Amino acid sequence: MKEDIIKSFNRIALLEDNWDHNQHYKKLLIKEVDNIKGIGLDIGCGTGEFTEKFANKVSMVYGIDLSPIMIEEAKKRHSSKNIKYVVQDFDELDEEIRYDYIVSIATFHHLELQSALPKVKRLLKDNGVLIVLDLYERKGLIDSILDFIAVPTNLIVKRIKCGRFKDNREEIEAWEEHSHIDNYMEYGVLKKIYRQYLSGNIKIKRLLYWRYLMVYRKEG
Repeated sequence: MKEDIIKSFNRIALLEDNWDHNQHYKKLLIKEVDNIKGIGLDIGCGTGEFTEKFANKVSMVYGIDLSPIMIEEAKKRHSSKNIKYVVQDFDELDEEIRYDYIVSIATFHHLELQSALPKVKRLLKDNGVLIVLDLYERKGLIDSILDFIAVPTNLIVKRIKCGRFKDNREEIEAWEEHSHIDNYMEYGVLKKIYRQYLSGNIKIKRLLYWRYLMVYRKEG
C-alpha cells in the first residue's frame, strides 16, 4: 500500500505548484502559529509550498514526506535556511525531538489515526499545537448543502486563480490514479476518533471545499 502511495506522489510531485483547495485554506492554518521560537513538523510536506510559509513563523521546521521526488522538488522550489526536508515515513519517525507545532495537509487520510494520534501527542511539547487540514467523505444533509454551494463556486474561484476551469490532462490522470488509494472517513467518525485519542482543547469544523480543519492544543 505504501509503495502505491509513494509511486503516486512521485508522479504528482512533478506537477506545477498551482492553486488548489489546500492553498485556499492556508491562512486558517498559519494563523494558529504564533510562537516565533517554536519548532515545527510538517507531515506530508509535499513540494514544500506550505512548509516555507510555516518556516516564516517559527525558528525551525522539519518537512517529511514518503516521496523522494516530493522532497527533491521541495528543496528546489521552497527551500529556506530553517527548513530541513527529509524522506521519512511518519510511522517510523523517531521521537527524540519534541515539537511546538505539528501540521499536516491532506495526509492524515493516508495514516492509521488510531496509532498516529497517540504518537503525535507524544511528539508535541506541553501546550503544543496539532493543525490538520484534510479531506473527508461527504455524506448527509449538511454535506449535500455544502456540495451544492461548493461545486459552482469552485469553478469560479479556479478560473480566477488558475485562469482556467479544468486541470490539464496530466493533472487529471495523476489525481485520478491517486484517487484509488484515498481512504476517507465521514465527518462524524473523524470527530469521535480525534476526541477519543486526544485529550485537551480540540476544535474541528467542516470547510466548504471538501475538507475539514482540526486544531488541537496539548494541555501543559
